[in-house]
Amino acid sequence: MKHPDIFMINAAADEIELDSHELAQRLQTARGYSDDMIVSCKHKLMQQLSYKCAYIRIPVGYPEENVLLFDFAQINSRNLYKNLHPCREAFVFAVTCGSAVDRYLARLKITSQAEYFITDALASTAADSFCGYVADKMKTDLSCCPRFSPGYGDLSLTVQQPLLERLDARDLLGITLGAGYLMSPMKSITAIMGIKNEENN
Repeated sequence: MKHPDIFMINAAADEIELDSHELAQRLQTARGYSDDMIVSCKHKLMQQLSYKCAYIRIPVGYPEENVLLFDFAQINSRNLYKNLHPCREAFVFAVTCGSAVDRYLARLKITSQAEYFITDALASTAADSFCGYVADKMKTDLSCCPRFSPGYGDLSLTVQQPLLERLDARDLLGITLGAGYLMSPMKSITAIMGIKNEENN
């Protein structure tokens, strides 16, 4: 049963606009560039996407410098501390594009390296764009810090395990952890976003 303080955000594939700047970087093209293959790959990928997010809003404590205390873990990270402090609350969330995308990419890797490269870039951009979409949904009228993910700076990927368990991500999102704390489905993201409104600081 879903924990009562976990909230969900789902979106249809056509609700999420892909970030053109990030896509250009991943495809190593000029911003806004497109061709028939990119259009075709995007159309086919859209049929595989299943955007889901689970999130919580919880207190953050700072027992000492560069140490953060959440209800699911104590985290030692100078970079996350710098990003969040002195926020007293944070959103903790996970998003995924769904397992069908992984299966589709696995097929393309065998049948067409060109389509695989383009679709992989599109899918990574889709995951990040959905992450931005849900961050905006959670914020509403709140002022928040930039989202920060495990694996960035000195924030260890080992944080993935307690974070995903707290979000009941296996049951709600179908996200599991493999070797090296990497997530499956691959096009999934976890993040922490501090809430910096004055009344919370």
